[in-house]
Amino acid sequence: MKIAYFISSHGFGHASRASAIMEALTALDPEIKFEIFTGTPEWLFRDACLDNFTYHPGAVDVGLVQTGPMGHDLPRSVENITAYLDSIPERSDALSAELRNIGADAVIADISPLGIISGKKAGLPVFLFENFTWDWIYELYEPQCPEFQEINSRLQKIFVQADYRMQSEPLCDPLPSADILIPPASRKPHHTAAEFRASLGIPESHHIGLISMGGIPEDLDFVVNRHIPENLTLLLPGTFEKTEHIGNKILLPHHSGYYHPDMVHAADFVIGKAGYSTIAEVCAAGAAYGYISRENFRESDVTSAFLAQRTNTLEIALDRFESFTLDEEITELLRLGKTSPQPVNGSDIAASFIISKLPCR
Repeated sequence: MKIAYFISSHGFGHASRASAIMEALTALDPEIKFEIFTGTPEWLFRDACLDNFTYHPGAVDVGLVQTGPMGHDLPRSVENITAYLDSIPERSDALSAELRNIGADAVIADISPLGIISGKKAGLPVFLFENFTWDWIYELYEPQCPEFQEINSRLQKIFVQADYRMQSEPLCDPLPSADILIPPASRKPHHTAAEFRASLGIPESHHIGLISMGGIPEDLDFVVNRHIPENLTLLLPGTFEKTEHIGNKILLPHHSGYYHPDMVHAADFVIGKAGYSTIAEVCAAGAAYGYISRENFRESDVTSAFLAQRTNTLEIALDRFESFTLDEEITELLRLGKTSPQPVNGSDIAASFIISKLPCR
């Protein structure tokens, strides 16, 4: 069985949950192979211990042009999205031929329009995995940039062509016609909390906190000299050049060799951007979560409402995070503590659904 996976490289959330689903599919069928089409770095999939794939680098989606983890550039986004949509007819012709040549049996798109069109042209079943689609995100910007009206009209005609729509919580735009709704899909840890703690020399008496800003590296220098409790070790994955211990803070490069799900499962609390993959991993680990919502990003209201249902979450204002005056918030997160992990991983449910629908099963 060979599945082509077209993955948006807007942040790392799409690639992280795709990795989780590929891991779950491999557990069900160890002979399965993947053809991964994405602009996300290959190391992210290697870090997930996936070795049953061929990597095809290239942008298969645009999303929004980011100015950092929390901001975006709308005029540049319009320009890039329009050029991307204009390129789909020609690019999908070439990709559909490639899919036939490599013997793909199905396509999964997260949430790449190019993947959907290429799969349909190749005559393959197409699965769309989403907690939102781009037309839903872009609707918010139509008053500011009327160009998004035409963009959204074009996108809507593409997304409806998927044969199967798998929707995942936190869900932004529920569709009665969706084939399945699943809980958050997250990568599984590779090491126990004790093993991770030992690998970084973190004292057993220390709590662990993690700052996680997602797939776009954040300069966390402003945190390094801030005071934190003596019985707390703070993990800071960011733009640092090497792994370094400074007091009770551990500075980590963006690609540090330490697996993000291992960090989340070892942590007592996580502070960071409320993106899909971090939310999913926090739910799977049961860690307390101090989340930061993106302003002027439509998904934020949905993720905030979803997180508010949990008993150990706390919304943190962006300005307080940027000044890192978080003594009260850290104290509260430690008080809230860990809770019961999410009982079922959405990746396992998604994998079972996909396997049940594949044509040769």
